[in-house]
Parts: sequence; structure tokens; C-alpha cells
Amino acid sequence: MRLVIDKKELELLLEQKKEYIGNQVTIDTVIAGVSFLLSVMTAQYQKIFGISGEIIKVFFCTIGILYAVKIIWDFYKYRRNKYTHKVLMKEIEDLDMIQHNHSLVIIKESFNDNMKRFLLYYDEKWDCKLFLNYKTQERGDEAAIIANVVKELKLNQKEVKCRYITSKLQEKYSVSHRENRIYNHRLYELQVNRFSEQEMEKDFVVNGKHYYWMSIEEMEKDDNIRNKNLEVVDFVKEYMG
Repeated sequence: MRLVIDKKELELLLEQKKEYIGNQVTIDTVIAGVSFLLSVMTAQYQKIFGISGEIIKVFFCTIGILYAVKIIWDFYKYRRNKYTHKVLMKEIEDLDMIQHNHSLVIIKESFNDNMKRFLLYYDEKWDCKLFLNYKTQERGDEAAIIANVVKELKLNQKEVKCRYITSKLQEKYSVSHRENRIYNHRLYELQVNRFSEQEMEKDFVVNGKHYYWMSIEEMEKDDNIRNKNLEVVDFVKEYMG
């Protein structure tokens, strides 16, 4: 898991929780406290600088009692708050500025010797042609990608292979949310050995979704793509172009 965290926000969290971090009452602390209290209560003290042994004993017993009270209070706070490393980790994760974990799926045409075109689809929310993309799954992401693409394009799963390429954090404007957002893009290449005749057309519709075959050069010349998704096109071009 990759996190993007503001340093000041992290410092503020650690400052707020500093009294809880590492504040754990162990059995060693309890034993030490009990041992100290028993030792001062059973010890015999001689007169020192005119101060009687009884007064000295009362003084050390008072210290022992205060120490025992502190241990009890610390133990109570520890049991009440139960601020473990898991709780701290969860609070740190909540500072994460990444708002979207997306898997970008790159499909090159396998029916053309040049193989310069990539499969895009029209996204209604963005009003733009985009690379296939899905919400990243923490486990089994590649299997989920294959299952989604096979279902949407009506492909034979035996003809499809998926491999991970790389990942990149990108801050870009989200058209659907109308604000800048941080994306963690995972780049995958999906190899499809066989397409239907319909899917080899320059553009086609399957399951109500409109698809297009476009080269990087064509995407860069498309004003709409350039204005809304050029960062992703450049990312794909860097590793797949």
C-alpha cells in the first residue's frame, strides 16, 4: 500500500498522541512497584542527621505509595485507551491523500502488424475517451481485471493474459468531481490473442459501451483527450508507446 501524507498533518497527529505512543504498563513495571513498596515497608532505618528512623521510613513509604498509585493510574489509562500500534497505523492511513486507486488496462491491437493502436472507451461522466480502468483490488487485482474485460468485451478468457507494468502517483483534475485529486495508477497490459470481426473495426459497441482504437498520436491531437486526460496518455506513452 502506498500512502501520500502531508508532513505537517503527520507531525500534528504524532504530537497529539505522544503520551499514548509506547505508554504500556508491563508486568515488569508492576513487579518493580510492588517490590519497592514492600522493601521500604519492611526495612529498618537508622537515625540520620538527627532525623529518626521512623520519619525516614514514613517518607520512603509515602514515595512507594505514590509510585504504586501512579502505576495503577497508568494501567487504568492504558486499559481505557488501548492505543496500540494498529490504532496508530489506522490513524496514519486516514491521513492518506490518495483519493483513487485505479488500475489502467492497456490493450494493444493484436490483429495488426504495426500494433500502434490502443483500445479506449467513451466515458459518459468524463465526456471523454479513456483507457479501460477499474478500481484497484487489494487482492487478486489481475484476476479481477481479466474477469471484467472478458465480461464487458465478450472475450474468451483463455485468449486473455494480464501482466503488471508499473504504478505512478498522479495529481490531476477530476472532471466528474470538479477538483484536483491524487490518483495511484497501476498500469497493466492485457494481451488479447483473438478479437471478433466487430471488435477489429476502428470503433464498435459491445454491451452498450462504445469503444475506439486510437494511436498515441491520435490521442495527442484530440483536444478533448488532451484537455482532460493528457497526464494518463503521457504515462502510457512512457511505458507502452
